[in-house]
Amino acid sequence: MRKKSPEIMERIITFADEYYRDCGRSPSTTEIADEVGVARGTAYTYLTAMRDRGMIGYDGKNITTLNSSKINHRNNSTPIVGRVVCGDPTEEESNVSEYVDLPEAIFGSGERYILEAYGDSMNLAGIVEGDYVVVRKQQTAIEGDLVVALTDNENNLKRIHFDDERHVIVLCPESSNPRHKPKAYKEVHIQGVVTHIIKSVC
Repeated sequence: MRKKSPEIMERIITFADEYYRDCGRSPSTTEIADEVGVARGTAYTYLTAMRDRGMIGYDGKNITTLNSSKINHRNNSTPIVGRVVCGDPTEEESNVSEYVDLPEAIFGSGERYILEAYGDSMNLAGIVEGDYVVVRKQQTAIEGDLVVALTDNENNLKRIHFDDERHVIVLCPESSNPRHKPKAYKEVHIQGVVTHIIKSVC
């Protein structure tokens, strides 16, 4: 086997990293050949030689470098479904206004939706009007979760507390506004648990 150029091998790795980061997939052998200025057959022999040396992963089609193996391009298409009140309960608007892609590496997998917050009852929890909350769909919660809760056919966003002595569920505001008070309910329907807050840029 003819000696391989270290410079070309380094260029292949750099190109593969950049291509995967920009396009979300591995470059083809032809694309690599065009980038480094060699014939397609030569590019293939470089790839196999680099694989045999442990420099890259290569299965004859896909190339994996040390950096590209750490990149997760999987996204979840997530609906923005309206607004949720941080104050007095109000009926949730359920119409989907648009879908956005949330990277799985940051937001996790599973079914989620996004709500725009308004009101000031959760400002001490870092949620102010105009922020967006990412909600994981589920019907259960644990003590202290930030939940979207349905009470009397109305949805609102609060911290949940289970009062076992009184056998009630308390939805607690976290606000600098003293007019917001905890409210106790015999029954609460959990619509989801907030996992992330996306701050408004305004």
